[in-house]
Amino acid sequence: MKRMILTSVALAGLCFGGIVLAEAPPTSQPSAQSDVVDLGNTVCPVSGDKVGDSKLTAVYDGKLYHFCCEDCPKEFKKDPAKYAKAVAADPEKYGVKKGS
Repeated sequence: MKRMILTSVALAGLCFGGIVLAEAPPTSQPSAQSDVVDLGNTVCPVSGDKVGDSKLTAVYDGKLYHFCCEDCPKEFKKDPAKYAKAVAADPEKYGVKKGS
């Protein structure tokens, strides 16, 4: 009886695993991240301070923005359009790479 239960559980696990694998997206599709343009801004759009070697970022409207400290992405996310508009209006002020 125990063997039958274990076999049933094992088969159910294999079936479930097959369903999960079948639902996984094909690996040949590009990821959504590949559509993101890294602005490479060297000045934080929230505080105006230098970003330095900070790894803090946020994506908005297909663009990756860099921040100087942990508080800035939180503030950015409250009204991202406001900061995106400021960066777009004066990209040099924020150290945005040409062509971004």
